[in-house]
Amino acid sequence: MWADNETAVDFLGFKVHSDLIKSVVTNPNLLPTTIGLFGDWGSGKTSIMKMLEHDLDPNSYTEQADKEKYEKILCIYFNGWLFEGYDDAKAAILTSVLNQIAEKKKLTVKMREKVSDLIQSVNWMRIAKFSVKEVGLPALAAYLTGGASLIPTAVSKAKSLLPGQSEDEKGGSEEKKESELPLNEFINERQPDSIHMDVRTFRERFSELLEECNIDSLVVLIDDLDRCSPERIIDNLEAIKLFLNVPNTSFVIGADPRIVRHAIQVRYNSVEFDKKENNRLSSDTLINDYLEKLIQVPYYVPRLSPAEVESYMTLLFCNRDITEAEMFDSVYTHCNEQRQKNRYATFGYSSVNEVFTKQGTTVPETLSNSLGFCSSISQLITEGLNGNPRQIKRFLNAYTLRKQLAEVASLEEIKDDILVKLMVLEYSHPREFRQLFEWQATQEGLPEQIKVLEVALSQTNSKSEEVEKVDPNWSTSFMRKWISMEPYLSDIDLRDYFWVARDKLASTFSGLSMVSPIVRIALKDLISDISAKQNQAIEAVKGFSEQERASLLDIIATNAVRNPDQSALYKGIRLLVENDIEGSVSTYCRVIKECNHELAPASEGIAILTLMNTKPALKSELESLITILKDKPDTRIGKAIIASERRKK
Repeated sequence: MWADNETAVDFLGFKVHSDLIKSVVTNPNLLPTTIGLFGDWGSGKTSIMKMLEHDLDPNSYTEQADKEKYEKILCIYFNGWLFEGYDDAKAAILTSVLNQIAEKKKLTVKMREKVSDLIQSVNWMRIAKFSVKEVGLPALAAYLTGGASLIPTAVSKAKSLLPGQSEDEKGGSEEKKESELPLNEFINERQPDSIHMDVRTFRERFSELLEECNIDSLVVLIDDLDRCSPERIIDNLEAIKLFLNVPNTSFVIGADPRIVRHAIQVRYNSVEFDKKENNRLSSDTLINDYLEKLIQVPYYVPRLSPAEVESYMTLLFCNRDITEAEMFDSVYTHCNEQRQKNRYATFGYSSVNEVFTKQGTTVPETLSNSLGFCSSISQLITEGLNGNPRQIKRFLNAYTLRKQLAEVASLEEIKDDILVKLMVLEYSHPREFRQLFEWQATQEGLPEQIKVLEVALSQTNSKSEEVEKVDPNWSTSFMRKWISMEPYLSDIDLRDYFWVARDKLASTFSGLSMVSPIVRIALKDLISDISAKQNQAIEAVKGFSEQERASLLDIIATNAVRNPDQSALYKGIRLLVENDIEGSVSTYCRVIKECNHELAPASEGIAILTLMNTKPALKSELESLITILKDKPDTRIGKAIIASERRKK
């Protein structure tokens, strides 16, 4: 088993990305700059940041020349999601940056005074509810026009809200020198005449502080931004741009770009857009321009290739199975050397065996078996999990538990490659996984449908009638690849494989905790009662990968079947059908067939009839639903359909 944590140890071969970003943030000619470290959920963004943080820390080096090189570079890490509950996101990031500067640099009394003034200014802004919207700083206009003149003075608006303090209360303790007081006590002791700074003054004094602290480059790593609410995301981005983006600073923002775009759209959903009129901004134009103003350098984390997936899994198993630290260090070093020589080569059994041979020993049997397993499944896992490191690690953890369960239950016939193939389907396409379970459950573990599919997809005809007869959902590009991949499942008794997965058949391996944030956001917007959010969700879904789309459809369908009285869930699926989202029709039909008709809302009966009129191509599928529901005349949904058809007559 492996912990699902980010690490500065480079199992992924991602140091090349960290080094590239380091070359930008340490180049004074490129500062100030903001880098968008973009990637899907679990793609390795945080690990790259941790490597960058490690490499910019002077304490990471033993050579004096290296220490001196990084002494004037200060790297600060900020996790936006940890401050999600904070009442003011801007204040949270500003205060965190200032506190970390005070913690990591030796400050003179004068420097401490500057930090104190800036922190108190932030506190004053927070108390006064200082925000872009409230003080006339519409970031929309600021970023699209580049208007530096939009940095105003807001003292008069908030001054009266700041708690006052008498002269007696200002009197501080004489027991400690000011330079020795903890920063919070120093701030309490110090009450400057004016802490009411406007944005321009704050920027000027912040820049002076960096210069006086002898900081040639301040690097701020903003992590987990895409786990925050849309409002928090924008507040953090605006705080960076308006307050902190001064000379000699750089910001590395890790996020899924689709979630950032969604946040911008949510923030400015009241703006009227018209793509047909030239004098107005379209939604896409606004978002693109906004992002360009905020982020100068977008950098996308690539997905792992099959060779990289195998190398990654090899290091994971080596780290688990090699008990001697020195031996593992040798393996890890050899892997890095191989990557330097040939980035496209696979680091697998032969490479590990080479290290053990040089040490005069052999690869342990357990590790040898694990590495053989890695080689056999890397292609399958890459296809099924889209080369996503977090999903790969979680998948391996689940696989390990399944294997242990099989051993305890003495299921000796379970084969690794078959188990993995089924688990890939379980994770990426849970609906088809459950359907396969139902097929094999009624056919003593040997479903005839799989035989038909394997024969049909081995033919050159890309849309065989045999596949369509089984289920059109099995003819998607991923499903065709999955069926065609070895090992084939014909003549394999699948009962034991589904037995070890029985605890997951209700909720599936791809439960909500395994779903990417972009899918969760789309689901939330889709079932809301706000049309603008629903439209945002539809646009987002259109850009989903096949796996993300399948995940969304399964989650909403599962919830609808479990909560048959919730009309919003039905409506969400119907919106997908109305917008021709692949797989939505079969999902909708499944929900109507499987839900508890006693609890299904009457309005859904009318909705089916309406849908049949607006989507005549779906007539045959929808008529089958109507037939089923008309046979339930005592239910609300059945009564609604019968009554509606009578009125038409």
